[in-house]
Amino acid sequence: MKKKLAVIAAILGIVSMGSMVSAKDMEITPGYYDVDFTKYDFIDTSLNTIQFPQGSASFEPFFKKLDTLVFENRGKVRILHIGGSHLQADVISGRIREHLVKEYPGASAGRGFVFPYSAARTNTPASYASYYKGIWDKNKNVQHEITKPLGLLGIAVSTRDPRAEITLLLDKYNTEPIWGETSFRVFGYSDSNDVEPVLRIDSMDVFGTFDASSQSYVFTSPRPIDTIQIAFRWADTTKQAEVAAFITDSLFKDSVARADSLARVADSLRMDSLGITPPASSSQQMAQAVAADSMFQGDCEDVLDTNCLNRDEDMQAALDSVAADTVPPRPHFTLTGILAENNAPGITYTNVGINGAKVANYFEEICPLFEKEMSYYKPDLVIFAIGINDANVEVFNDKQFREEYDKLIKRIRKVSPKTAFIFETNNDSYRKVRKKKYVQHPNGEIARKSFFMLADKHKAGVWDKFSIMGGLGSMAKWEKADLAKKDKVHFKTAGYHLLGDMFYKALMQAYFDHIANLPAEAPVVAQAKPVQAKPAPAPTTIPAASSVAPKTQAPSAKTASSTATAPTKATAPTATPTAPANAKAAAAIQAKVAAPAPTAASAKTAAPAKPETTAQTEVPAKQPVAKTVAPPQMPKIAAAAHKDVPMPEVVKQTAQPTQPKIQVPLKPIPQAAEKPTAPAPSTTDSK
Repeated sequence: MKKKLAVIAAILGIVSMGSMVSAKDMEITPGYYDVDFTKYDFIDTSLNTIQFPQGSASFEPFFKKLDTLVFENRGKVRILHIGGSHLQADVISGRIREHLVKEYPGASAGRGFVFPYSAARTNTPASYASYYKGIWDKNKNVQHEITKPLGLLGIAVSTRDPRAEITLLLDKYNTEPIWGETSFRVFGYSDSNDVEPVLRIDSMDVFGTFDASSQSYVFTSPRPIDTIQIAFRWADTTKQAEVAAFITDSLFKDSVARADSLARVADSLRMDSLGITPPASSSQQMAQAVAADSMFQGDCEDVLDTNCLNRDEDMQAALDSVAADTVPPRPHFTLTGILAENNAPGITYTNVGINGAKVANYFEEICPLFEKEMSYYKPDLVIFAIGINDANVEVFNDKQFREEYDKLIKRIRKVSPKTAFIFETNNDSYRKVRKKKYVQHPNGEIARKSFFMLADKHKAGVWDKFSIMGGLGSMAKWEKADLAKKDKVHFKTAGYHLLGDMFYKALMQAYFDHIANLPAEAPVVAQAKPVQAKPAPAPTTIPAASSVAPKTQAPSAKTASSTATAPTKATAPTATPTAPANAKAAAAIQAKVAAPAPTAASAKTAAPAKPETTAQTEVPAKQPVAKTVAPPQMPKIAAAAHKDVPMPEVVKQTAQPTQPKIQVPLKPIPQAAEKPTAPAPSTTDSK
């Protein structure tokens, strides 16, 4: 029962939203959001909202797509979260994705863009695992020298090894399977078209269709899969088999030795940074535990340390060069990304991040394939989290920072003009001045102001993470509360999860505010056609008095202002002749639909105005066939996979008709006699 309540609570957002129905009204016990913020008194939860300096009108296309998905179970909603090391680790974004997929069962339209980061010898996002075979070299948008054109993800790997393979396990860390992908687009190319990727399913090779315009290969799986295994087939398969069979032992051992050497160096650095000297037998287990917490793999503990990152890149380039000199010319393939989706309606949430990335690292000179690959994703919402690396300087040029964001936004709008934007302000951070010496970094406040200026210019939203955390110097408090790392830049898993929970909550509140402001549709009054008079037939069914709102009871201002809270479109039932077809009546009926079901006690106290008599005497001669409002349905496959998870109660209550038959309103009918009652101001708007 607690799990069911937790699911419902997560959908509602567990916040009081002024005119919206609160968790207390719905008698819902908090689940995922039952966080004791008294021990985190430095966090300002009152600021946990999406702020809209120019209003939320630009979000209407995004919200309407969500409406279509939630109420009609149609369409796909695509979200792109782009940033630096926070996003490559995919802990905060992974948490948001988890809420969207698990807490609205059946809402997954696919995992989105994924990549074999392990082949690039960097940390794979925490939400899935990646493995590789063969020798690969890499290009990232933060390198000094980039030899391959990059795309949306800002990273590429290339191989000439006939044994090369990559494997992505999407459900590796999920207690229950989530992903079932059927459609794959592998972005990549070979200079001479002499290598192509092959999708391996159940030990069988599935060939794709090459799309020259996008430099990608399109695959369709015969069944939903959560493991992506790709091999690379040479055009000359005989030569590929011969080269694979006669690769010298020294080359093979060299590739293994290089990987082991880098792993040992990384392990040593991590152990030294923690002041731990574990015994030889437990060093590997300890390194894995540290890596699991830090979510960062590589020689540089601080991904903001550009000097260390550059040394790492130079070392890797030198090793790759030595390996390349020992290999004769061979066909090679470059991979820039994999888009995994399915044919079901739902949400796709992609994280894009490279450790150390700045806004300019996604420009055309570095990522020329950015728009081309994005055109197959076309996000409805883009969440910007780039800025922590841009501001990690002594003198921060905020004007240049905004101009660079303008340039990046222009690239995105070229592909998806109606995209909504949310700017995520930088987290508070400290700057390292010498070993184990950190000072407060005031650029976080400067960057925060720039984000609000950008939101004002581009009619976007802002999630003010900097202020929510507690402002300047708050990172030290997060570290003391065991939510942040010692580098005072990155968070621990618990901290990322807490931020992900709060962002999801703020996003849902913005969406529920949209629903609460949906205009009530006036009922359509049936007009009888002039035909021969016939005696009116007696009604076969009469609704119980407790199942409809008393027709003599006028709606109060409080009741009228608390309508359309749950995620369902505000529709008014067909009015009977005794109920006036005006805005007040619509508001009263709408309030009844949105309110919890009446208890037995409340049914006794209410004084219905004899609906049976009214129904028998005032039913028109002929009634048009009435349509019923069907509740939102989940995809059949997802519903079967989540039988223990109920449909959100808030959707159930608003979806159930209050009368046996409800006519669907077609168009609002203007009422000249009465002016509609103005809704009460929202508490959220007044803040």
